[in-house]
Amino acid sequence: MKKYIGTKQIEAEPMTMGEAYEKNLLQAGRVPNESEKDKAGYHTKYEDGYESWSPAEPFEKAYKVADTPLDRMIIEYDELKQKIDKLDVFLDSEKFKTLDEKVKGLLSSQYHIMIAYSIVLSERMRLM
Repeated sequence: MKKYIGTKQIEAEPMTMGEAYEKNLLQAGRVPNESEKDKAGYHTKYEDGYESWSPAEPFEKAYKVADTPLDRMIIEYDELKQKIDKLDVFLDSEKFKTLDEKVKGLLSSQYHIMIAYSIVLSERMRLM
């Protein structure tokens, strides 16, 4: 199977599994036991109106708050920082040394441009 990355915008609010059960947001036939009723999670609502409940851990791994321009800028900055860190490791790797000189130059340029972009984002966040 191929790997896919998806992006979608949803609405969500914190909700326990017990509350989700009371509002019929769990999978059909799913009844939480007593120890699960306080399990943290989120009531989610999708663009097409579909509503469900998601446990906190996978939800928080997949979604970030994006209510304001600053929220979205923070997401962009964090994703850029992760890419910079990965590229930095690659630039120090043995694999990088085996690449064509032009490709190495382009990757080095990309790294420096990404660093400059992160500085711009950081300054914009500071000013907001």
